[in-house]
Amino acid sequence: MRVVKEGDKGKAICEFCGLSTTTYALRDVDFSDKRGTVKNIIVGVCDKCGGVASIPSQSVPQIKYEYNKTLKPLETRVPAHFIDILNLAIKKIDNELDENFSKTLFLYYLHNFSTGKFSNKNLSELLDSEMAKAKSSKRFSIKISKRTEREIDIFINHSGLKSKSDLVKIIILTINNDIVQASLPKHLSELKKLAAVYQ
Repeated sequence: MRVVKEGDKGKAICEFCGLSTTTYALRDVDFSDKRGTVKNIIVGVCDKCGGVASIPSQSVPQIKYEYNKTLKPLETRVPAHFIDILNLAIKKIDNELDENFSKTLFLYYLHNFSTGKFSNKNLSELLDSEMAKAKSSKRFSIKISKRTEREIDIFINHSGLKSKSDLVKIIILTINNDIVQASLPKHLSELKKLAAVYQ
């Protein structure tokens, strides 16, 4: 990997000027989702307009570190078989996926529930099932954005749930019904597209 220093020259495609020469310099860079800013990193600055035209590989770890600091944890205890459900669902979607896809799968269901694409009716009945009442002996933990946090609040308010723990259980139990137990998994076409992007 080439390590660049301040003052080095390069070339990049600037979104405003097209192909342009660049000079590497320190700049503050906003995240694309406007969630925050990573300060004082080396970037390729367009010599024509002065905008950030490229980001060298050496600056990526600092960007990832700062971005992850803007995420909040969603953590709760769930029955051990809930983690198994997620792993089984992942394998039914695409056998080459690893367990890290569970976050994407969970957020897919959360988004569709919070936007009304999936029905919220009778979800509380899932919490009365034997599967839901088992001892919660494992930790479910993912990092979420502020946008996702708002979707969680919407889901809880509209569905009448009492806690984020109930929300997590309902989503995983729905995944069990839709994917693990179903001979023909629901939403498989969309989930396979997500899997393709994830890989």
